Amino acid sequence: MGQLSVLVVEDSAAQRQFTMDLCCAVGATEVEGAENGRVALDMIDEREHDYDILICDLEMPDLNGIEMINLLASRQTHSALIIVSGREQSLISAVELMARTAGLWVLGGVQKPLTEALLKQQMEDYFRQASQSISTDTTKNSKSVPLEELEQALDEGNFVLHYQPKMSMQTGKLSGVEALVRLRRGERDIIFPGDFIPQCEQNGLIDRLSYEVVQLAATQQQRWMELGLDTKVSVNLSAVSFDNDQFSQDVLDLIQQSKIDTEHMIFEVTESEVITDMAKALSILTRLRLSGCGLSIDDFGTGHSSVKQLTQIPFTELKVDRSLIEGIASKKHLQVIFESTLSMCNKLGLSIVAEGIEKKEDWDYLKRNGCHVGQGYYYAPPMPESDLLGWWQAGMPALT
Repeated sequence: MGQLSVLVVEDSAAQRQFTMDLCCAVGATEVEGAENGRVALDMIDEREHDYDILICDLEMPDLNGIEMINLLASRQTHSALIIVSGREQSLISAVELMARTAGLWVLGGVQKPLTEALLKQQMEDYFRQASQSISTDTTKNSKSVPLEELEQALDEGNFVLHYQPKMSMQTGKLSGVEALVRLRRGERDIIFPGDFIPQCEQNGLIDRLSYEVVQLAATQQQRWMELGLDTKVSVNLSAVSFDNDQFSQDVLDLIQQSKIDTEHMIFEVTESEVITDMAKALSILTRLRLSGCGLSIDDFGTGHSSVKQLTQIPFTELKVDRSLIEGIASKKHLQVIFESTLSMCNKLGLSIVAEGIEKKEDWDYLKRNGCHVGQGYYYAPPMPESDLLGWWQAGMPALT
């Protein structure tokens, strides 16, 4: 464990000292304490660099933990946050969500009493996530890509796909991969979709991009089959494309021309996206399903009409959003939601995928409780085609 600075914000002197001692015991090199949020903010403002980790109680006099979190968000702090409270887990989870939505880095929420084992796990998560952030920041451009560059990238074939494995949790075999589009800029820079998808949707380029992605995925699938890798590929569709009557025909023509097995192609539709014309959406989705392609409802649980869409669209797969998976091993309310969703999927004949799994204990819980498919950094990150092929040839080990 490297250098680690921690600020413990807790109004009880005894609990504050106890937590500080725990931090020292698990390897923190600099540990300080504050009796409430206002004192903590003053200490933060006086420092040249942010603390690595803030451990924050919720119930405190003068300035409580929730108020402090809101002020931390306005300061755009880079510290990782651990929320600790004696209150019910549902409240702690709601504050976690509030903090994440506000843009803070949240390691997790813990019910008191905090133990050395729990704190050690949080520290390990900090170093793992910090390492991933450093790796990602070397290739990610946080600014939106100019329209002219996007048009040029489509003309010159500068979009590439990375593939994240989807593993059968009961057999350990490869269930499929999700194709995730990236924009290649120069020799080393990779631009992530959050920096160009909105631009494409707003400027009429999303259908061209989606077609390009399907074409790349189909071509790659053919190459894999020649090498003995026979697996399903999932591709994301934008709801914006549903307004284009020609789009589905172009995609179907492409799939038929590629001669791949349509049952090995799955199209993911994000549940929270607004489908403005359900008739047009159904025209595309039912034709894709009729051809044999699978349909997946992505980010299930983040929108307002989840169950309604399940009754309207012939989905074959349901992907539970990461917000309902993270920390599920220790969060009873998430377990209840997942188990109910799993029961519904089993009765409807849908495959259920848990996405965004980052911790072994969450993976173990999901496997133990009958989850069909798992996807996330715990097992394997998205990777270029050559890396995925090497990983498959090596026996598909967990890359944690």
